[in-house]
Amino acid sequence: MDEQIQKLKKLVKIHLHQTKIEILKIWGKPNKNSDDYIWFYSWYNYGIFKDEIAFIFDEHQVVDICITSYIFWIKYKNTFYYENQKPEYKAFTIL
Repeated sequence: MDEQIQKLKKLVKIHLHQTKIEILKIWGKPNKNSDDYIWFYSWYNYGIFKDEIAFIFDEHQVVDICITSYIFWIKYKNTFYYENQKPEYKAFTIL
């Protein structure tokens, strides 16, 4: 199984259906490009890799989660969890 899908499965297991308050307690303040419906958090690895985690809300609860992976600040992969879709996990390589 893809490494990003494994990361995403862990995030889904922990955070799916959590409220905005619970996400704030665990992750802190979201990035400045966030709004009421989607919150972004950055996760850096070795300085050249970055994962951007997006929590998507409906009625103040997490319903979808996305990880966008960057290398040298260039987006190269999106991994999604869609709550009401089959298959639920989807990965798209951009480069």
